[in-house]
Amino acid sequence: MHELLLFASVPVHQHHELLQQLAGLTAMQPRHCLERRLIFKAYRKPGLVTARTGASQDLQSGDLQRLNKMLNGGMFYTQVVGPISEGDFGSAPIPVPTPDPDIQMAGMDDAKPSVTESPHSHYDYERQPWKLEFRDIPEAGTRSAVTTRVMSSALLPRGDIVPSMNAWGYSFVTEYVVEGDMFIHNDIVIFLHRVLHYPTAEHEYHEPRRQLPVFSEMAPLEKSGSYVLQAAITVQDGSNQETMKTASQHLFGLREQLRSAVRLEQADRLSLDTRAK
Repeated sequence: MHELLLFASVPVHQHHELLQQLAGLTAMQPRHCLERRLIFKAYRKPGLVTARTGASQDLQSGDLQRLNKMLNGGMFYTQVVGPISEGDFGSAPIPVPTPDPDIQMAGMDDAKPSVTESPHSHYDYERQPWKLEFRDIPEAGTRSAVTTRVMSSALLPRGDIVPSMNAWGYSFVTEYVVEGDMFIHNDIVIFLHRVLHYPTAEHEYHEPRRQLPVFSEMAPLEKSGSYVLQAAITVQDGSNQETMKTASQHLFGLREQLRSAVRLEQADRLSLDTRAK
């Protein structure tokens, strides 16, 4: 499959207004999205998955074939994506009244409640669904003014995916969270989003977190708080030039419709380089 894309930077002060414009253009309310994105790096060229590992037992044959094709290519970074919600994040400490023996003995009823931490979120890492997303480096030398790249995705089993990724020759690098709102406009998926970093930890994480921090502690990667607007069309047969041309024209049409609000344009090819060096 091929993915055709246009991007725009959106200042934080323009975010709400653009959401309203996109809702009017697409005749739909935004679908809020939160995703965990785990980044893995290929450290050796993996062999074909022939054994039925624990991770492969829940997969259909079509998914295994796609995984083999993605993971047996060159040396790339790839990402494992899982949907989450704000309810999966931890909660801030809340005041909880606890009896103080000394105060009780003194007969004082106006004591201030002590503060204890509320329980962790109900996030269950072992039931977290995942999918693997492969994105090739964008094609070079194309005449079209859109970003074009080979892409593929496949479902993965729930829970701890690290052992299986290690078996395929990929090691965990880092993770982040993407927060945004999605719209569908004909065959175009519009995603207005930003990247959130986890709060600085006392120790370095060498595997995905099993508990999520308080959502308010997540910090935007872009210090100004700006968002990225991504417009994407997926084409099943990238060798069909007529289909690719039609998809490009649809993206150009959206660019014209949003010209007064944002400037959608082609991304810098090397900024989307996924090759592991």
